[in-house]
Amino acid sequence: MKLVVTVDVEEDQWGITPIRYATVNNVYRLPILQRVFGEFGIVPTYLLTYPVVRDGRAAAILRGMSDAGECEIGAHCHPWNTPPHGEGVTKFNSMLNNLPPDLQFEKLHCLHEAIQHTFDATPVAFRSGRWGFDPAVATNLLRLGYRIDTSVTPFTSWDQESGPDFSHIFPHPYTFAQESSNVSGLSDVLTEIPVSIGYLHGEFPACANLVRWLKESPLHRFKVCGLLSKLRVVRKVWLSPEMETPARMIRLVRQMRRQGYEVLNLVFHSSALMGGCGPFVRNRVDEQVFLLKLESLLGCVRNEGIVFSSLSEAARSIPASSSAWKLRTNSPVMMRSCRAGSS
Repeated sequence: MKLVVTVDVEEDQWGITPIRYATVNNVYRLPILQRVFGEFGIVPTYLLTYPVVRDGRAAAILRGMSDAGECEIGAHCHPWNTPPHGEGVTKFNSMLNNLPPDLQFEKLHCLHEAIQHTFDATPVAFRSGRWGFDPAVATNLLRLGYRIDTSVTPFTSWDQESGPDFSHIFPHPYTFAQESSNVSGLSDVLTEIPVSIGYLHGEFPACANLVRWLKESPLHRFKVCGLLSKLRVVRKVWLSPEMETPARMIRLVRQMRRQGYEVLNLVFHSSALMGGCGPFVRNRVDEQVFLLKLESLLGCVRNEGIVFSSLSEAARSIPASSSAWKLRTNSPVMMRSCRAGSS
């Protein structure tokens, strides 16, 4: 079993904030985080937003770590602060998958070129801001030569945020390919390494089916899912020190290993390094608690005999022919394929 670390390296402002107000002071604290990773021999993937790439001091810090082989650099697109800015700044437009495919591509291309220019390297890993991912986004990533995506949040729907519904998807890595292999400029496959999200009690399929049934039944109005979570019947947990305790995260790790999952994806935001930048870390005390939780989890993972891997190494271990699905941007084939590939 492998564990990868993917960090959204982004501006200080939580939520949909126009680029003219964006600051990236939290990124200046990345060396603190990097020292923690160095103690465990971890090579994280830092997924960068456009304001981060355009900030000279932030870019210099990241460039130094990248040149030393201490991290991998990928892209993290926040549509509201990535040029061109032709659309309105709204909740709907904050989801990349809601934008017209041509505008998606222009924004992705702008961020992609900015990273190439700043780091003299071509990014191959991507995460969509606010998890706004669908087949059209995947197709545009393939056009730009990306090989890895990590935008999918299993068992989670973002429909109330005008986003995609991943509630039927399991946390297995999988691949998908462009339907036409003869289209010029397209890579062969895109490997999806979802965020590690799962249930602490029981097999994931049974828990997911129970939650889905409850949400579709008249009992939904009584908030039964929340009650069952508090009663520890169907507790859903993210592998993220922003939201969970080390004890619950290591229980998730053990659950996933027992159920045959081979890759763990630990996720969080760079804003967790500076109190007040987001809802998870509000002050200096929270900053220290966050780092202690992270170190505790990594120590437990190491003691479990789990191998730390870079994202690119983990992606190479996923056979391109295994669970490979064709992308058609005008159909929900990706969502169906993810469910079928995880059964």
